[in-house]
Amino acid sequence: MSGSGELLRALAGRAAAPFDELRLLAAEILVAAGMRREPADTAASLLASAQLRGIDSHGLSHLPAYVARLLDGAIDPDAQMRIERPGTCAAVIDARTGLGVLAARAAVEEACDLASRHGVGACAVRNSNHFGAAALFVEMAAKRGLIALAFSNAAPTMAPWGGKEAVLGTNPLAAAFPRPGNTPIVVDMATSAVARARIRRSATAGEAIPLDWALDESGAPTSDAQAAMNGTVQPLGGAKGYALALVIELLSAALSGGRPGFTVRSPHETGPATAGTSHLFLALDPAKFAGADVAASMIETVATKIETSAAGTAGRPRLPGARAAGELDRRTREGIPLSAGLLGSLRDAQQQLMRAGRAT
Repeated sequence: MSGSGELLRALAGRAAAPFDELRLLAAEILVAAGMRREPADTAASLLASAQLRGIDSHGLSHLPAYVARLLDGAIDPDAQMRIERPGTCAAVIDARTGLGVLAARAAVEEACDLASRHGVGACAVRNSNHFGAAALFVEMAAKRGLIALAFSNAAPTMAPWGGKEAVLGTNPLAAAFPRPGNTPIVVDMATSAVARARIRRSATAGEAIPLDWALDESGAPTSDAQAAMNGTVQPLGGAKGYALALVIELLSAALSGGRPGFTVRSPHETGPATAGTSHLFLALDPAKFAGADVAASMIETVATKIETSAAGTAGRPRLPGARAAGELDRRTREGIPLSAGLLGSLRDAQQQLMRAGRAT
């Protein structure tokens, strides 16, 4: 099998690459960073799957951060996650500082198994790490005919409404609703007005940002991207977004017995300090409520009404998840675009391995 260096060199000068090629490259990088083959393959598949769906910001672009944390010892490459089942339809996973995508996958599978038996399944996770695109995990449940919700806390970047100190994270939530024979409805969103990465890009480019994106160090709205980087992001929808972020924080950390978000470490920090991220996954089996056919009919009725409703100035309405489904189809046929950003992330991860004497 080719090493990560050879696989990376094979991408030079190309516009796109198939899923399997990028998945294999990511797996080789993770193995070189200390992970065993099987979990590395699973994690690489999840990261490449995000890329395949056009979720580029939460796919392979995170490899450099994950590799850095693995090499620093902040992520345990061989974490033996422990599962506790204190209730009939509830479980808690101690991820033991393992890779977040692996903890999330295990948790959503546990929640789905519990829901299939009892109608409702919930699995909380503590001592985890950044888990990438939440959409991937709720979509797994939808493919089993289940409705799913996912929540996670994150490193502090958002001030409480009326404050100026970063206490809460961008705290994402996701939901998926199955549509037999059709693309599931998949919602995946942060509770901040904008991703901090967009502010960082504006600061690098010397561009102004909208006033509702961030606060400066004094707690005042700012259009200066660099001042925003020294301040905090604003919540989505003002006080309502702050309240929603707080709900997600408490659901994730309190039910898992994890750490509060203001002590969580960013995946981009260096050093051996662990992240301590917490998650919560819920799965619901429609068959054990009003009935699978009843739920499917209602979901389809609402979906059809939205899709056929009158178009506005921005075009015809589309359901959450439709864009990702379209990208999945296109990129499966044409390959995943090898953008400068993606290639830069892959090279960065490889260079870290070289500096650590682990390049293959």
